[in-house]
Amino acid sequence: MHIESSFPFNLLFGIICAFVAHSRGRNAVGWFILGLIFYCVPLIGLLVLPDLVQEEQKHDHLRRENRRLREQVKKDRGVADARYEQSEARLTAHDRALGLDTAAYTPALAGGGPAAPFSELPAFEFEEAQWYFLDDERSRHGPYEFLAFKRLWRDATIGARTLVWCRSLNDWAPLGEVGGLEDELRA
Repeated sequence: MHIESSFPFNLLFGIICAFVAHSRGRNAVGWFILGLIFYCVPLIGLLVLPDLVQEEQKHDHLRRENRRLREQVKKDRGVADARYEQSEARLTAHDRALGLDTAAYTPALAGGGPAAPFSELPAFEFEEAQWYFLDDERSRHGPYEFLAFKRLWRDATIGARTLVWCRSLNDWAPLGEVGGLEDELRA
C-alpha cells in the first residue's frame, strides 16, 4: 500500500529529473529512472553537476575565438612582414642618402661578437646631434633631438648597452662607450 501511494510522488521526481537532465545536456531516460527510484537525490546531483550544454557552448566559443585569433595572427604577420620589407627599403634609401651602410653592421649585431671599443671619439656637441638607436630586435629608431633622446634614457627605453649612432660617430656604439654621452644623459 505504501508503494502505491508514493508512486505519483516518485513519478513526479522522475519527470522533473528527466526534464532537468535534458535541459543540462544529460541522458533524460537514465535520470528519469534515478529520480523515480531515489526521489530528490538525483535532482540535487543534477543541479550540482556542470551544465553540459553551457560547457559545450563555451568550448565552441573558444574554438571559434582561437580560429579567429589564428587567422588574425596570420594576417598581422603578413602585414608586419610587408612593413618590415618596406622599412628595409626605406632604410636602404636613407642609408644611400646619408652615405652610410648600416646593413654591413648587422652580422656583428646578430651575435658575431662585441662591438669594437670606442675609446677615441671625435669631439662634438651632444645637444646638436640627431641620435639613432637600435632596439633589441635590431630595428633602427630615430632621428631624435637630444632632449627626446634624454627622455628615452629616463624612461629606460635605452640604456648603456643600447647601440647608438649620430653623424659624429663613425660606427654604431654602445651608449655607455660613447665618451661623455651617458653623463650628459644623466645630467
